Amino acid sequence: MAKQAGQPGMHPGAKTSKSAATRERIMEAATGLMIERGGTGFQIGEVSERCGMSKGALYYYFADKGALVQAIFDRSMEGLVSDVEAVVAQAPSARASILGLVEAVAHAVQPGSALTLALAHGLWDVEHEVLPHIKEHMERIIAVLEAQLERAKVEGLVRPGTNSHLVAVAIIGAFAITEYAGEGVDTGDDAEAFVHGVLDVVFHGIGVRAGEHDA
Repeated sequence: MAKQAGQPGMHPGAKTSKSAATRERIMEAATGLMIERGGTGFQIGEVSERCGMSKGALYYYFADKGALVQAIFDRSMEGLVSDVEAVVAQAPSARASILGLVEAVAHAVQPGSALTLALAHGLWDVEHEVLPHIKEHMERIIAVLEAQLERAKVEGLVRPGTNSHLVAVAIIGAFAITEYAGEGVDTGDDAEAFVHGVLDVVFHGIGVRAGEHDA
C-alpha cells in the first residue's frame, strides 16, 4: 500500500546521513585493523564484527576488501592534497609555501597511520587495486612542491640549475623511507625538527663551501 501523505517515515536526507555515518564507521574499523596489523592483512569478517553488522550488510557499502581499502586511502590522500593546496594558496613566499607544504605532509604521516602504510606500501593483498590511486595523489603533491621550488628559484632561494622535480621527489620520499628506517615522524617537537631538518638540507645542502674543508 502506498504511504499516505503525512505518514511517518525516514527523510531522504536522514537516510543519506545515516548511510554516510555507517560508511565512516566501517572505514574507521578497517583503519584500526590496518594500524594494528601494520598493513592490510585483515578479513572483511573482522571489520563487520567490529561494526556489529553482518558481512552481507557491509558489502552493501563496499563491494569488496579492495574497495574498502581504496576508500580509506583515497580519503587520506584527498585530505592531504587539499591541505597542501590550501597552504600553498595562502603562502606569501616560496619559503613559507614549502615549509607549510612539508609541515602538512608531516602532520598527515604519523607513525602507524593509514597514510604512512600507503607510503610504505604496506598493502599486501590489494596493492594492485590501490597503489595506482595513491600514485596519482602523490604525483599531484610532488607537482605542487616542484612548482614551489621553481618559485623559490625566482625568489633567489634555490640555485637556478637545481632539478626541482628530483628535489620534490626526494622530499616526499623522505617521509616514506622513515617508516622503513624506524624513524617515523611523530607529533610535537620531533616532527618539527624533522621538517626543519629536511628543509635545511634542501636550502643549504650538506657540502662545505669551497675552502672550508681545508680550514
